[in-house]
Amino acid sequence: MKIVIDPTRCQGHGTCAALLAEYIEMDKWHYPILSRNQLKDSHLEAAKKAVQLCPELAIKIIE
Repeated sequence: MKIVIDPTRCQGHGTCAALLAEYIEMDKWHYPILSRNQLKDSHLEAAKKAVQLCPELAIKIIE
């Protein structure tokens, strides 16, 4: 599974980076940068929570 962030929807809240620090870093403008996008099974629950909590619906999990 992969995690994807839509940069046109993202407003830089940082929720995804807080929940998935292993995959997402924030740039100097507080927008997320994916360091990798292939999810490990052990991180799937955190990724689902990041999807649910994103106020802009900018993050998705793709199988």
